[in-house]
Amino acid sequence: MLFTNIRILGLILFILYHFIGCNVNSGKEQPKQSNQYSARYPNELISHIGEWNSRLDSSERISDTYIEIDQLAFYDNLQLIKNTILQPESRLMVVLKSDAYGHGLELLGKVAEIAGADYIGITENKEILKLKSQGVNLPVARIRLASNRELTIVHSNPEKFGEVEEMVGNLKMVEHLAAIGKNFDRKIKIHINLNTGGMSRNGFDMDSQETRDELKKLLKLKNIEVVGIMTHFSNADAERIDGTIKALEKFLNEVDWIISEGNLNRNDIILHAANTSATLRLPESHLDMVRVGSLIYGEKTEKESPEELKPVMSVYSRVGQIMYYPKGSTVGYGNTHILERDSYLANIPIGKNNGLPPTTKSALIGGEMFPLVGKMSMNTTMIDITGGYNEIKTGDEVVFIGPQGDMEITGEYVWKSTNTGVWMIHSYIGQLNFEDRYPKKLKFIPE
Repeated sequence: MLFTNIRILGLILFILYHFIGCNVNSGKEQPKQSNQYSARYPNELISHIGEWNSRLDSSERISDTYIEIDQLAFYDNLQLIKNTILQPESRLMVVLKSDAYGHGLELLGKVAEIAGADYIGITENKEILKLKSQGVNLPVARIRLASNRELTIVHSNPEKFGEVEEMVGNLKMVEHLAAIGKNFDRKIKIHINLNTGGMSRNGFDMDSQETRDELKKLLKLKNIEVVGIMTHFSNADAERIDGTIKALEKFLNEVDWIISEGNLNRNDIILHAANTSATLRLPESHLDMVRVGSLIYGEKTEKESPEELKPVMSVYSRVGQIMYYPKGSTVGYGNTHILERDSYLANIPIGKNNGLPPTTKSALIGGEMFPLVGKMSMNTTMIDITGGYNEIKTGDEVVFIGPQGDMEITGEYVWKSTNTGVWMIHSYIGQLNFEDRYPKKLKFIPE
């Protein structure tokens, strides 16, 4: 009996101890959550990036020259566009063609989905497979005219490629798709491209009666489902956009004709005309959907670009060796640069073969800007570090695009200072260095 009472007393004391302890501890400041990103980003995104971080550890980098892709910045850019630029009723097509402009389709496809993209725009069959391998479930539209061979491969293998929506620009192309659809007893979705924007590249030109007759035949084809009507403006980045405004008005009139002629339900048709420039400069062109490319990668190609945009790509290398050359020495092919003083030059293992514009002007080392000298070689760039020679050593990080210390070289600065198109810089650099392309590491990797 005594033993039983002691056990009961002990149990009561144990409960009181933990009850009082918990209440005391609840009054204290609790430890901060270790995942510093949880307040700003969805767990799905952090887990996804964490998986990339664990698979591609920076210690495994083989080359001293590499690219870093900031997936969080990409997510932020998409959120910014959706929440502050788009009209409320407009959808967002994220253009991930050309390996996401060299940023890595496999790195950004799933991020686009998590960020709330409505469509993904691609051009190549292999891009469709990359999206599927990443588990991306968004509608996919090809935004160039595919060859019959490409069309046959994709639409004869829906279990492999899924449902891909095709941009079409002539009757024979649509008839080919209709034949494939008939063979597999299904409808293939298409977006009718009109040449209203003036590209004369992909679209039906409705100024021709012959074209209108073709469209009448197209609209009667079986095994075809018209889900979109589109155009692409050729001059939306011009100083004056009067022509683009007129083209938009004409496009809407042509759309009315197609919908009426085909007895289509307007609510079932996605109208889209705005590229990046029109999205920024002509809100009335947003219609049902916009197609945004360079903007999502943080490039401020228009003065209307929001300041909050974040660069997604950074380009790094390292100081290979430091060389001394006396005044009067010539540097590089053609002897185009003559040293005006005794100089220390950093030999950097990056060059034209890495996609860097040959006329690149400068790079960051130790948070300071230093000039490139001499003609760039295929695999080597020389930087004059005479002014900072005492602080710079072999192996130091060199930044050609991206931040370092309090300084930053933006892609915008590079493409403007080298007179190179922004799409060329990112696409060339990214695709030529795809084996050395890594996601930016999270400061905290979820367990």
